[in-house]
Amino acid sequence: MPNNRRDFLKKAAVAGAGMVLYPALGKGRAWAFAQSPTSLRKFVTSVPGLGPSAKNEIGQYIPLATKRSINFAGKATDLYSVAVGKFSEQMHPDLPGKTEFFGYTDLLTFDQKYLAGAIVAKRGTPTLLTVTNLMPERHILPVDPTIMAGPNGLMVGDLPTNRIATHLHGGATPWFSDGTPFQWFTPLGKHGSSFMNVPGFPVLPGTASYYYPNDQSARLVWYHDHAIGITRLNAYAGVASAYIIVDDFETGLVSSGLLPDLVGIPLVIQDKGFVPRNILRQDPTWRWGGPGSLWYPHDYEVNDFRSGPNPKGRWDWGPTVDPPAQGTKPLPRVCAIPEAFFDTIVINGGVYPKVSVPPRRMRFRLLNGSQARFYHLNLYAEDQANAGEARVGTPGPVMYQVGTEGGFLPAVAIHGNQTPIPLVNPADEASANPDGPFNLLLAPAERADVIIDFNGVSAGSSFILYNDAPAPFPGGDSRNDYFTGCADQTSIGGAPSTALGHGPNTRTLLKIVVTAGSGDTVSTPSWLGQLNVQLKTNFLTGNQPGLLFNNGDPSVPAFPFTEVANRMLTLNEDFDEFGRLIQTMGTLDQNGVNNQGIPTWGLPYLAASTENPKAGSTEVWQIMNLTGDTHPIHFHLVNVQLIQRQAFSGDPGHWSFAGQPMPPDPNEVGWKDTVRVNPGEIATVIMQFNLPNLPTAAMRNAVSPRTGGKEYVWHCHILEHEEHDMMRPLVVE
Repeated sequence: MPNNRRDFLKKAAVAGAGMVLYPALGKGRAWAFAQSPTSLRKFVTSVPGLGPSAKNEIGQYIPLATKRSINFAGKATDLYSVAVGKFSEQMHPDLPGKTEFFGYTDLLTFDQKYLAGAIVAKRGTPTLLTVTNLMPERHILPVDPTIMAGPNGLMVGDLPTNRIATHLHGGATPWFSDGTPFQWFTPLGKHGSSFMNVPGFPVLPGTASYYYPNDQSARLVWYHDHAIGITRLNAYAGVASAYIIVDDFETGLVSSGLLPDLVGIPLVIQDKGFVPRNILRQDPTWRWGGPGSLWYPHDYEVNDFRSGPNPKGRWDWGPTVDPPAQGTKPLPRVCAIPEAFFDTIVINGGVYPKVSVPPRRMRFRLLNGSQARFYHLNLYAEDQANAGEARVGTPGPVMYQVGTEGGFLPAVAIHGNQTPIPLVNPADEASANPDGPFNLLLAPAERADVIIDFNGVSAGSSFILYNDAPAPFPGGDSRNDYFTGCADQTSIGGAPSTALGHGPNTRTLLKIVVTAGSGDTVSTPSWLGQLNVQLKTNFLTGNQPGLLFNNGDPSVPAFPFTEVANRMLTLNEDFDEFGRLIQTMGTLDQNGVNNQGIPTWGLPYLAASTENPKAGSTEVWQIMNLTGDTHPIHFHLVNVQLIQRQAFSGDPGHWSFAGQPMPPDPNEVGWKDTVRVNPGEIATVIMQFNLPNLPTAAMRNAVSPRTGGKEYVWHCHILEHEEHDMMRPLVVE
């Protein structure tokens, strides 16, 4: 595996037009400019939990949305009313002041806190959600006005900055409630060309209504902003919350003792950057929030390969390729960047938090809510001689994964905490093998439902949830990797060495302390055997839809795929009109040349839709990754079954498979809404485009005024990629 993106792109395409494209492309090192105060102590506050009873030492918790029961369209329906607005919250005792956020809040309680508005829904009982836009006109983060947002040269700078659109990520929703990019709306009632409220449930201008049938098996989904050209900023600013669907099967597992509880301990893992007191010395052009506020990169700092290594360079720029490109525009003052990595880990809004658990099996629901950072997680014993540090290589209690974002797995995937990140070259800690083997790897937007077995652990024992995934994944850059005793990298734009017990740190995420108490009465082998029987039955009895590629039987390997796929798609990297790197999706049809005169297969989001499946149809897609990144590809409306990954050589015009197909990892067998597509590989997925059951003809017959169909999207969930421009329409006919 090549050790960086540029090397990869030089080696990946070896035939046809690829010989023209890839030697000239390739992203330079995309790394976080470390900003956060180095005084932030680790593990001084607890994980904020659900509800006021689970508040931590500084008053943080995740407020639940308030439910009201109504009758809508002849069905008992749960109604929630939330608003999106600006607030501030203390995030850590050592931060200089409160942090400003945007976020959801319940309109009845108006309890404004980070990740507020969590919802627990019941399968079969629909949800009506109303969202009122109370956003101020000025954003709290740097807004790039140059990303294309419409026809005839319309840019996002021409749109209101306080636009929002709510997407239920992982929900099987009607198109008008999916929260796609052009379904944005403002406090004054302006809206995008795809906007439509729920037919039969009108609301006042400045408020949008959403209908969620909840006709899905138990799982953790989440809702977050998805407005065109500003998703990456609104989500980073806090416009997101949890949405948990429970069902009778899950309730039965709890009542029988096979699951510890119904909801578990949510762990929303994110990386953030905070403005220090000396921000103008570190970032002289910063003009947004004061000390303690969120920091976000806003300069496209160019990497000039022609003049040799550039310590201030971050990303490739079209005009610096050889020969120089002509006619590009000057970079804007506030500029979108290819990826955003940050130096401080927050979980549920808690900075480097801790949690106490009894000595028994405990359920955790993990969500990677970061912009671009992957997490490869092992649970290690804490090093008592160096408090707060992991004894890497000393495994903690086993993690039993029972579910993903698509619901319960057909069998438990066991993570024994004995698998460090697989390096391409053991001497190069910044480059990983994207094919594993892994312990628990989570790309942005992936979720994991995990049982950790603390039975038999002595009271007072402590463990560290540890991350060693490189960023960007898999190529990596040491300047995005912060850990105790790391090298001082200030001379090349990175952070100083991290002191023991403090940040910046992206490796030691969470401290788990075991308290006194009694353990489980059922032994772990017996529990595991019983649970596996139930999980397999869940797929075969129809509570969880049967898998598509193997007649529904999860014990029959869905592998290999030897037929012809319905669609061949590509993931690409180009330069935009400003010379910046841009990620795109496309087909095998060459889409002319980019503005550097280089062949491209990428299509902008605004190009006419090429993925137009028929309602009810089943399709196999093969997605070819021509870039050096692993891309977490997220599908709206549908869950997909991953069949295989397989290396290829050549370019989309002249390619062939190289090597043997690789089956999914054990924790990828089942349903997924987000699938990792690795560099130099083709991922094969299968899905069925079933539209949700809706109670009225007006809802069933509604079509998008923008596309004339049931309008959804599919995209990369690295948010900076999605926004610029790795997203395509998915219009179901």
